[in-house]
Amino acid sequence: MGKSSSSAPSPDPNIGLAALKQAETGEKWLQFSQDAFKVSTERQKELDALTKKVTEQQLGLATDQANWARSDRDRYEKTYKPIEDSFIKEASNYATEARQSEAAAEARADVQTAAAGQRAATERANTSMGVTPGSGRFAGVQATGDMVATLAEAGAANSARQSVRDKGLALKADVVNMGRGLPAQAAGGAGGSVAAGATALSGNQATNSQYLASTNIMGQGYQGAMQGYAGQAQTLNNQYGLQLDAWKAEQSLKAQNAAGIGQFLGSVVGALPFTSDETKKENKTEIPEGEALDAINNMPVEEWDYKQGVEDEGRHVGPYAQDFQRETGSGDGKSILPQDAIGLTMKAVQDLDSKVDRVIEAIGLGGASSAPIKKQKKAA
Repeated sequence: MGKSSSSAPSPDPNIGLAALKQAETGEKWLQFSQDAFKVSTERQKELDALTKKVTEQQLGLATDQANWARSDRDRYEKTYKPIEDSFIKEASNYATEARQSEAAAEARADVQTAAAGQRAATERANTSMGVTPGSGRFAGVQATGDMVATLAEAGAANSARQSVRDKGLALKADVVNMGRGLPAQAAGGAGGSVAAGATALSGNQATNSQYLASTNIMGQGYQGAMQGYAGQAQTLNNQYGLQLDAWKAEQSLKAQNAAGIGQFLGSVVGALPFTSDETKKENKTEIPEGEALDAINNMPVEEWDYKQGVEDEGRHVGPYAQDFQRETGSGDGKSILPQDAIGLTMKAVQDLDSKVDRVIEAIGLGGASSAPIKKQKKAA
């Protein structure tokens, strides 16, 4: 009997184990992600508490700065602004024409008083020197004194007016400088309050962003597990597809070789039986593995017609006696004995079976085919 046709192969269990490892890796990744998420959650609690504390401090500072700004503004409005308004009014009205005229009149009066005193002193001096008041010399001295006094009076009046104007400008400048700082301080305090509030809000937002980013750890873990399962299914499907392809190739190879051997066997075997009793045979020699299959592969098997007057003159398929003799050393080169043809063919089938088994083992399909033929024990 020949080897029976094998059934479709089952997936290699080793490949299944490898695929299972892929799934287990995905599970481990998920477990790691869960642990990492747990640690991240605990750390997030600490960060949230710290952020809350810092935020409260910043908001407290912002409130203080806002209160200080309001207090400064209120003080400015109630205390400094009325003084400024009064000072501005006074400064603005200080260098009026009336005040300038008043200052000029006071300056002239002072000059006139001084001039009168000087004139009296001059008259006394002239009298002591014998200069009479009605003389021309006395009149000349008197005119000179009056001119000097007039010039002094005009200069004093102008100086007084300019002094009033300068003092008015200085007072205005003082008022401007006084009111310039307080509103700026209030605005600065308000700006600091806004900045502190913005910093507190930024801290909260950063903490929330960090927490949201940590949740991606779980997503990555689940994604890893899913990839592991997908890898398992893909590996199994690919391996099983390879096994099926190999099995199909095996079946095709067996069918092709069986058909060729059957054609060869049908061409040489006659209808008459021949003696094949083991007890009637001697000089037994084993044929090395592979020689019979090589011999058959080296013999052309063709379709041909017997010539007229030869055998049944019919059309047949088979080898030629000359090739059979060359490859096996049997026969006379004219005919092929049936027992030689059958024996060579059966040995070739065994060689083919062994060759197919080696191919199956080489491509990882061991155990996919049916069990090998058990050798029968020869009769003693």
